[in-house]
Amino acid sequence: MNSTNSSEEQSTGMPKVATWLLSRLANPIYRDVLIGDMEEEYTERQQTNQESTNWLLRQTALAIWDGQNAMVKTTGFVKVLSIVLCVLTLPTITFFVGWLSNMREPSEHLWQLLMAGEVHSILFNAEYWRLAWSESGISHLELAMFINIPSILWAMLFAGSAYLFLKKSNPSVWVFSAFALAYMLLPYLFGYTLISSVDPVPQLVGPILAFMMLAPFFTLPLYVCFLFRQFSK
Repeated sequence: MNSTNSSEEQSTGMPKVATWLLSRLANPIYRDVLIGDMEEEYTERQQTNQESTNWLLRQTALAIWDGQNAMVKTTGFVKVLSIVLCVLTLPTITFFVGWLSNMREPSEHLWQLLMAGEVHSILFNAEYWRLAWSESGISHLELAMFINIPSILWAMLFAGSAYLFLKKSNPSVWVFSAFALAYMLLPYLFGYTLISSVDPVPQLVGPILAFMMLAPFFTLPLYVCFLFRQFSK
């Protein structure tokens, strides 16, 4: 008799998949209480022949959504995101600067994109990556390629602005990140707009492209430093 009751309790228990998902993706503040309440409600629904499967799917999805929504607002998530951004962005800019400095004879298509300032299109071009890897390997990179005074001044301007912004406004981690992102995107948008509207000669496109890429290159690490120092928790 006891074994029969035990098997009935197990059969009405919440599926392990739902429990596993909730234990990892629900809001950690009330995760254990939530799982207990849902387990109790699910069992009661099954014992009283109420609709339980769709209810469980709906409640699990809502709990996961709430948990992930809370997670992305945390400082830790933003810090991880900033590290991922560094890992993806800094090597990409490094290879582009190396390719631009050591460029031999690009195809007509790449040259047109370059003269139009469309670096974003170049970065999604398979031919570019083949050339960048072969023409601007690590052995071809030099420190002088990354010395760009306007970009360094822009990064210094960001550092001063970020310091004052953090000191006077006490922004949230997301507001500060949006502030930093604007500083990283403005040089690219400015350069792209300038090239598109003025159509400068090829000799002038190079310095503009250098500012477009190296200003974010210097600004991004500064943002990460401010992020980890100011938002320590």
